Amino acid sequence: MNSKPKSFDELLVQETHIYLCRSVKWTAYLSVFLLVAIFIATVLQKNHLLTLPDLLVLEMPTLCIAFFGLAGILYRQPEKHRMGLVLAYLLVLEVAWIYFVVGHYWLTSSYDLMGAHGALAAVDSVTDVLVFTFAISLFPVRRWLIISVVPLLLVNLVTRLIEIPENPIFALTKFVCLLVIIITGQKVLLQWFRKAILRDAEKQQLLQQFKRMALIDGLTELSNRRHFDEVLALEIKAAERTGDPLSVILLDVDFFKRLNDSQGHSEGDRALVRFAEVLHGVASRPRDLAARYGGEEFAIILPDTGLDGARHIAEQIRVELKAAELSHPDSTLGDYVTVSQGVCLWQPGLDACDLLASVDQLLYQSKSQGRDRFSCGIAKKEADEELVSPI
Repeated sequence: MNSKPKSFDELLVQETHIYLCRSVKWTAYLSVFLLVAIFIATVLQKNHLLTLPDLLVLEMPTLCIAFFGLAGILYRQPEKHRMGLVLAYLLVLEVAWIYFVVGHYWLTSSYDLMGAHGALAAVDSVTDVLVFTFAISLFPVRRWLIISVVPLLLVNLVTRLIEIPENPIFALTKFVCLLVIIITGQKVLLQWFRKAILRDAEKQQLLQQFKRMALIDGLTELSNRRHFDEVLALEIKAAERTGDPLSVILLDVDFFKRLNDSQGHSEGDRALVRFAEVLHGVASRPRDLAARYGGEEFAIILPDTGLDGARHIAEQIRVELKAAELSHPDSTLGDYVTVSQGVCLWQPGLDACDLLASVDQLLYQSKSQGRDRFSCGIAKKEADEELVSPI
């Protein structure tokens, strides 16, 4: 209930991490597919430009790295991968591809069976695919995108200048145009990516606000009656399952109507807020729950707490409230705000209605005996003649 929604920056880092991990997966799949396609195309050629052993030597590093990435991603969740390792893997995969492209070009051009244009066509086809593959994979991190794309574009540029030295303008134009297109596209994609994450962050914050409105009392910032009932039902089930004790305290501010009538509602609200702070400080364990039960009534759920422990909490509330010195000039009990309390121990086989009926009777008992005190008892069935066993 009190979990804070993630900020935009936190969500941006998280979603970037998840996207890069998924990029490893599909980039590795694409690498395997592309290597298999190149291998099949080479085998089906009538005049092999490369021997199969040469081709395997060129493909093996990239293939091994691709399978390594698939193994790491398929068997681990994205949040378990460090961002630096993911980026390093993608760059290592690119280095392996550059080794393949350069080696393939060098061996193919050395045979001179297809001529310069055949070797250049192979480099063009593979590098173009790889440029856009790594651009899409790394678009959330611009500097890494540029680091990955520029070497591939340079390989394409250098091979074209080597094969067609008499026409460098086209090679340079292609290099510049592709780089501009990729950087521009990255800006557009990143803007869309950030807007989507911003909407998600705003949605989470809105849902958190709605959740607080549904479960939190707007004045005191304690849980409201609805949340109290839900948690009490869950704690009763847990106590039935584990056999641990469960106690509930019901509290009522003494002569609160007089305080409102004489001092005004703003002063009454201030007293309720200050009293809620006292309850929050006393019910401080992780599973303890303090709630505004309605009006000037409050309630506390104390899991794994017997009657002696609950009695100690009730006494601590009296002491802390006395120390707070909340002015109540119209109280017949003194100059400060006091509370009456009912303290009840749940028994196996009883439901929430039985427990609440019992603790409500204990609260009534405290009021009838003069207020500013607490009465303790053990819950009984609502239909029983004696609902509470006083202690």
